[in-house]
Amino acid sequence: MPSVAGWPVLNLAWLITVTSPCLRLHYAAGSDRGRVRAQNEDRVLASEFEHSEVILLVVADGVGGHAGGEVASQLCIEQLQLSVDKAVLQARSGGGYGEHWLTQTLQQAVLDANQKIIQQRKQQAALANMATTMVALLIKQQTAALCHLGDSRCYCYMQKLQQLTTDHSLLQDMLNNAEIDQQTFELSPLHHVISRALGLHAQPKLELQTIKLQADQRYLLCSDGLTDSVSDAQIQYVLEQFRDVDQSVDELIKLANDHGGPDNISVVLLSVDDG
Repeated sequence: MPSVAGWPVLNLAWLITVTSPCLRLHYAAGSDRGRVRAQNEDRVLASEFEHSEVILLVVADGVGGHAGGEVASQLCIEQLQLSVDKAVLQARSGGGYGEHWLTQTLQQAVLDANQKIIQQRKQQAALANMATTMVALLIKQQTAALCHLGDSRCYCYMQKLQQLTTDHSLLQDMLNNAEIDQQTFELSPLHHVISRALGLHAQPKLELQTIKLQADQRYLLCSDGLTDSVSDAQIQYVLEQFRDVDQSVDELIKLANDHGGPDNISVVLLSVDDG
């Protein structure tokens, strides 16, 4: 579980298949509290919006203690879904899906979620330290928009595993700025100190990418409860051995738990296949 710089049993899974022109999308999601923590502060979302071919996939990892963390991550996924649903209804009512609809919609949804969390922090003193990491894919047909804050990650697997996001963490920022070397980075105990999250600032610095989906790709969204316990090589091995997305999600969560399960573990997996 990440902590913010300066700040000190849920199990679920589901499988959905959607057909887009030329492509067939299969996705599954799962979340587990792990072997150590009493509560699960992670939340996952895999939502298809009716009559739109729009899909929203999200992993959120709450920060700020079990009360605040689980509230922040829940607010995040609820607001993202509400904001995207509103944008879909507007598009279907005549606004249409423009060239930049995916990135603009995801950006606004993330800003809406950020504002929702900040409002709750101000209203309840017990939630004053809450925030959440987030990684989200918003998909329509063969295109996706990707946005993340914190150390929840997105990977793409197509013959080899590639990390598409860069952690927003104190150590990663220092490494990027050449303030520390790779050895110091790897040995430091401060990997859980994040530098960006939803709920910290009124205007969060967002990174958005546009992705063209291709057959035989798989996209993995996950919390640090997976990546802190399971290496990239082990993740790739699971994706190579298990083609079924539901089974892959189960195996990744099981592997993290087999390695001690020190944190909540959340996984969303998208498989892109020929239609």
